[in-house]
Amino acid sequence: MLQEILWDTKIGWWKVDMARRVLLLSDYLCKTIGTEESEIGYDRFLQSVGEPFRASLKSLMSTDASLFSAEQIFSLCGPRGEVWFRWKVLRRETAADKGLVVSGYAQEISEREALPVDLCSIERMNTLLYRLNNISHTLLSFLHIGSIDEAINKVLTDVLKIFRGSRTYIAEFDWDNRRHICTYEVTDKGVESGRDRFDRLSMDETPWWVEQLEKRSPIALSCLDDLPSRARNEHDILAAQNIGSLFVLPMTFRDKLWGYAGIDVIGEHRDWQNEDYQWFASLVNIINICIELQRSKREAQIERDYLQNLYRYMPLGYVRFRMIYDKTGTPVDYKVLDSNYAAEKIIGKSQADYVGRLASELEIEDMPEYLKVFAKVLQVEQHVEKEVRLLASGRYVHVVMYSTTPEEVICLLSDMTEMYETHEALDRSEKLLRNIYDNIPVGIELYDRNGLLVDLNNKDLEIFGIRDKEDVLGVDFFKNPILDEEVWRRVRNREEFSFKAYYPFDRLNGYYVTSKQGRLEIYSSVCMLYDAQGRLSNFFLINIDNTEINRAHSRIAEFESSFSLVSRFGKVGYCRFDLVSKEGYGVPQWYYNLGEKEDTPLDQILGVYKHVNSSDRAEVLESIRQVKAGEIDSFSHDLRIDADGRQKWTRINVMRNPLNNDPSKIEMVCVNYDITELKETEKNLIEAKNKAEVSDRLKSAFLANMSHEIRTPLNAIVGFSNLIAETEDPDERREYVAIVQENNELLLKLISDILDLSKIEAGTLEFNDVEFDVNQMCQEIVRSLSLKVLDKPVELRFGDHLPECRLVGDKTRITQVLINFINNALKFTREGSVTLGYRCDDGMMLTFYVEDTGTGIPEQEQESVFERFVKLNSFVQGTGLGLAISKSIVEQMGGRIGLNSEPGKGSCFWFTHPYIRTRSVSAVASDAEMRQPGVSEGKMPVVLVAEDTDSNFLLVSLILKKGYEVLRAHNGAEAVRMCREFAPDVVLMDMKMPVMDGLEATRQIREAGSSVPIIAVTAYAYDSDRAKALDVGCDDYIAKPLTGDVLKKKLRKHLKR
Repeated sequence: MLQEILWDTKIGWWKVDMARRVLLLSDYLCKTIGTEESEIGYDRFLQSVGEPFRASLKSLMSTDASLFSAEQIFSLCGPRGEVWFRWKVLRRETAADKGLVVSGYAQEISEREALPVDLCSIERMNTLLYRLNNISHTLLSFLHIGSIDEAINKVLTDVLKIFRGSRTYIAEFDWDNRRHICTYEVTDKGVESGRDRFDRLSMDETPWWVEQLEKRSPIALSCLDDLPSRARNEHDILAAQNIGSLFVLPMTFRDKLWGYAGIDVIGEHRDWQNEDYQWFASLVNIINICIELQRSKREAQIERDYLQNLYRYMPLGYVRFRMIYDKTGTPVDYKVLDSNYAAEKIIGKSQADYVGRLASELEIEDMPEYLKVFAKVLQVEQHVEKEVRLLASGRYVHVVMYSTTPEEVICLLSDMTEMYETHEALDRSEKLLRNIYDNIPVGIELYDRNGLLVDLNNKDLEIFGIRDKEDVLGVDFFKNPILDEEVWRRVRNREEFSFKAYYPFDRLNGYYVTSKQGRLEIYSSVCMLYDAQGRLSNFFLINIDNTEINRAHSRIAEFESSFSLVSRFGKVGYCRFDLVSKEGYGVPQWYYNLGEKEDTPLDQILGVYKHVNSSDRAEVLESIRQVKAGEIDSFSHDLRIDADGRQKWTRINVMRNPLNNDPSKIEMVCVNYDITELKETEKNLIEAKNKAEVSDRLKSAFLANMSHEIRTPLNAIVGFSNLIAETEDPDERREYVAIVQENNELLLKLISDILDLSKIEAGTLEFNDVEFDVNQMCQEIVRSLSLKVLDKPVELRFGDHLPECRLVGDKTRITQVLINFINNALKFTREGSVTLGYRCDDGMMLTFYVEDTGTGIPEQEQESVFERFVKLNSFVQGTGLGLAISKSIVEQMGGRIGLNSEPGKGSCFWFTHPYIRTRSVSAVASDAEMRQPGVSEGKMPVVLVAEDTDSNFLLVSLILKKGYEVLRAHNGAEAVRMCREFAPDVVLMDMKMPVMDGLEATRQIREAGSSVPIIAVTAYAYDSDRAKALDVGCDDYIAKPLTGDVLKKKLRKHLKR
């Protein structure tokens, strides 16, 4: 009955198996196309389609489901001629092989019904033109709108208008998290956004939806009932949004599905036509292309940034040159066009110093050689490699030169300095290890992986009585007749073990030639050697003659003891540990350097570092984190260690063991060493530098001050000396002479301070210890300086002292310090008193002091008064050296120096001196010393003065004109002659004279047998100069400038002999 109805209504059914590419047709359709087979292939079916539709239908069928995505009208040709049908889809379902099966019906229609569709009505043409216009506007939008997001939203808005939809959108698949993500959405007025539902939607909740799109199949639903039964989840999700119809197309990027574009129609059904698919697919393709272009552009930018950063920051130096040619085409110069940061570091110059400049301007050495090499690179069009050493940076560089254009040369620079240094270190290490290998007191045999002997050391030759290595190299370990098969088996199994072997040489049977007889008891250890890939490369035997085992054990113990001693002495620690398990081994010094005890477990040290300063600990922990993360393989830090109540410094150098092949371990090797002394030395150097800078500034101020201080007395001496020559008034002469004498003493004091300072700086300040009466010395000082306070309301007195005190020390230096104290006190005391005294508080040290009632010294300035070149009052005469010199003198005599002062009340300067008691001796000056000397009654002593300078001789002759007969020699040769001819009573011998100096003249006088007293006179005031004069025969020594009292005293001393 149903069959009759179908025939009567001219309706036939059909079913398409998309996977098999076949159609199943009803009898009505089979009769129409003239076939008896109900199942035909695509090609047979297309032969029956009307010629105008065949090409387009074939193209649509090639897209799989596109053919049956909408209603179609086309004709079939058969026995009845051309018959028109309207094709309608009723159902889509998945077959057992997961292929798509689409079924529906085809109803025969009249040619009149078909004509409006084929001839394209005016309304339809207008729609097509409108849509075509929208596509052109879409393309223009992507060209003119700068923002891709804005352009896509505009296209989606146009799609919404064209298809009269409720919502258009583009969604992406988040394949990692298996979620839908809505990236673009445009909704009609009054339609709720579905973006939030997208973002909460899992791909696992829509398996059918995802499967269709993965097959690149569109999803066109006229109503939700078009969904197959297994798409129940999708049906419920769409129904919840009141979606009545939708059209979805997949979106791909480089053949990979990344999302989809869709049109939702809310609350109503819609029959999607093939034209809808074509136009929507065209717009989606445009969007997809633009998104692909945007992604490609972004990837290209990322690639450009990567390459630019790689060029800029790569450790390989890059320099680009352009050749400069003369008219003949000969290269004469080259210009630096560009370089990167690595090249700047390798070359040792800033880029600004050479980029953009000619080589001739840079004065590059070996420039002609470089021109030849560059020319060769340009000629052969191949890269050239060269090893050079850059003089500017001192680095060894491997240069690869090549050309990319006819005039440019690019140089790639690899810094090989570290490799060169490493090779040198490796060479040294190899020589050291070879030396150890050859001379270690155990035998070593090295075999290849097959058991053939490749090397052995000298001790092994000695043990087994072998003359030369060449006699045994190549012998097979596994054929040694002395060893048993168990040893061979274990070696083949790559076991490391030890064994004993009794070695009877008569059983060798020609295995090798030996000079030994009898047998040995050999103790051997087998060790395996693996390469970096963990493959066996060699194995070796360590052989010890059993007779020397005890001696060897002793040597091993001695070596360990020596190593431990060296470690403790050098304060160098070593440890190897695993960062993961925190297990390992370290020598005791490694623990000590970290402030730990030797028995502290490693897991209580690694990652804890309780004795390390907190900020240093944070740096170490960060480095450990980087090692665990694989960011670095080594690190080095200087750590402050707080242990036993004191702080010390330890430097650690840690590196990952490159030979560790166990991926579960992070084996580290750590060497640490105590650098406390280095840090203290560094600190002392900084302090010394700062102190030297301060001293330098003070010296500058001192020189400026000395210029003034010396000119002041010189000005007075010169001025008043002229006045003495001009005036005839005796009173004025005496006054002027007194002024000259006073300034002369001041000038002598300035020069004396400078000389003392130079002796201190040179380390030549000498001390002459004698026994003297302390009370007498102090009284002499007070008596000699009392004249300075005659016209001032200041009393100079001798204060606390012992009834009797004799001391062994340098009286001159002690007097110098006390006079300096008193002079300073008198400068700052306008009235009151200045007291000199001493006391003995503990019986071990004498404390000398000078106390005044002057202005006092503020507390903040007291620390600097003993510094060099320091003057608290720049208006008071002096060098600013006196107290600094006094401090040095006191400290070299074994004492201390200091002061107590209160502003407005006065100061007390003091110093201590070791008190060495001696027996009391009365010091009585001989009256004979005070008598005027005379060789014999009624005859004046004859003094021979050897002096080449007229002014100096005039001064001596004026001093001695009363009571002495003076003779003059102008040089040393005259002095020798006159000494022989006139037999003077005493000779004043200047040490520096022309023709013959004083030292040589004295030597010749003594060689002639004369015993006349000779007094050396020189401007040099060092003790070493006095010693030279005394060594050649001088009896005494006097330093310039000469004074009458000192000179006459010296003469009386030697004439009384």
